[in-house]
Formats: sequence, C-alpha cells, structure tokens
Amino acid sequence: MRRLALLAAAVLTVAAAPSARAEPYDVDLSRLGAPDGAVWGALGAPGDVSALALGARQRFAILSSEMALALSTAILQPASTTGHSGFAVDLEAATMAVHSGAVGATDLGYSATPWAGARTQPSSLYLPSAHVRKGLPFSFELGGRFIYLAMSNAFAGQGEAKWALHEGFASFPDIAVRAAYTRLFGVKDWNLSTFDLDLMVSKRFGLGGVTSLTPYLVPRLTWVNGSTDRIEFARVTPAVGSLGTQAAFPNFGALLYRTTAGLRFTAYAVSMALEATYFAGASPSSKGYDGVKLKSTLGGAAKLGWEW
Repeated sequence: MRRLALLAAAVLTVAAAPSARAEPYDVDLSRLGAPDGAVWGALGAPGDVSALALGARQRFAILSSEMALALSTAILQPASTTGHSGFAVDLEAATMAVHSGAVGATDLGYSATPWAGARTQPSSLYLPSAHVRKGLPFSFELGGRFIYLAMSNAFAGQGEAKWALHEGFASFPDIAVRAAYTRLFGVKDWNLSTFDLDLMVSKRFGLGGVTSLTPYLVPRLTWVNGSTDRIEFARVTPAVGSLGTQAAFPNFGALLYRTTAGLRFTAYAVSMALEATYFAGASPSSKGYDGVKLKSTLGGAAKLGWEW
C-alpha cells in the first residue's frame, strides 16, 4: 500500500509538471499597465497618468489575491493528526471562482482585466495537487503539497505544520491550530506568497469497526503578499522605446478571512474528503493600493488518499 501511494503521488507530480509553451491561463504582468504614472507619461499615454497607474495597481492586487486564495484553498484534513507513527499520502483537486471583469482606468492597449495576457479569461481555476503528511510525537504533524494551476505554467509549493491541542476523546471534538506557507513559482517577475493560520475543529463518528465520518470546520486567516521585480512595459507599445518605461509593482499586503467546512470518510487505510471554502469579499488597505475591492468567492476541494 505504501509503495502504491508513493507511486501515485509521483505520477501526479510528473503529469502536472508545467511545459515551456504558453498556456491559456498564463498571465503577462506587463499587460496590466505600469504602476507608476511617470512610466505612463514616458509611454505617451494621454489623460490622467495617476489614474492609469492606480488602475494598474488595483488589477495587480486583485490578481494577486485571487491567485493566492486559489493556491492555498485546500485543507482536506480534520483537526486530528495521523498519530506519532502515522503517514498520509493524498491525491487532491481544488477549484475556486475568480472574476475577470474590467477594473480601473487603462489605455494604449493594456489589459482592463486582472487576468492580463491570458488567452482565455478564466471564470474559475482548477488545481490538482499531491499532499504528504507525517505525524510526530506530542500531537504535532508536518506536511507538504505540490500544487499545479491547470492550463498554465504556474505551480506552487506549500509547507504546513499542525498541532492538535485536543484529540482522541470520544465525547469532545478535536481542536488544532494549523500554519501553512504557500509560494508561487513559474510566473516571470511575480513574487507571491500566502501565510495561513487556521483554527480547526472536528468530530469523528464511527460507522463500524473500520469506517468513520469526520465533519470539520475551519475559520482561517490568510496573509497575502504580492510584488514584482522590475518589468519592461514598453513591450506592449514597442515604438516608444524602453527609456524610463520600467517599474515594479510595490508590495501588496492583505489580511483576509475565509471559512472552510468539510467531511472526511475513512475505510481501512483509504481516506476521502470533500470541502467548501467561502470568502465573503473585502476592501483591503495596503499602501499605494487605494480602492481595491475583492469580490466574494466560493471554492471546493476533494481528495482520495491513504493513511496508515
């Protein structure tokens, strides 16, 4: 069983590995427009260059938030750990709705939507992943995920740690705290990461000697951090030249709240789970990113795994 689980995880990882060619959901951050009014001036933009720069920053903030929430959406585990000698390998899939409507002012052919440069404007994202968890003494557990954004060259790595404050008592729910760090890779010039802090509550109900159902509820705080390296914006309007047309998006930071509810089913060593995650929207405040409005989103995730 262990060899089968490890082989399945390896197959998923290889199958999900991104290729070098452009994919439908690959974004081009230069098409968001410049975050600096001086660059818009150098590009020859008419009108209010400050408004054009603000619109570009708003699009970047929405893109960063939705990508970050999508990559870190899946939990797919209850508050209880696998036990100090336990091990779990899961094949997972998650999806989350995103919004591709026009945001802010733009000109000169730059994108009006946050999903800039994508050949297909997505309405939702699909993210297969491989997930490994290992129990440790004193109710600690460590885990890691490889996450792939389907129809793109983007992928992410996630590390997590969980501490069960209370588990294994028949009359009381299990309670744990979970911390997870997720980092995006595969997108040129984009520095995007999230840190999650979760409070997990679950209760196992036995259905027989080897089967059980475990509902769980997780209030979640998510810190999003997004910025870029310097980007050449004259690529969209090449006739202008590159003098004074480079800029970087400053760091966008936001603290967001969302809630996940799920149900796990186990039979022998097989483990399956379904869950939903709801984000109610927000208007985060971050220096240089005035007027950012994040719409509500709903995500879901499922898994098939093995625990022993």
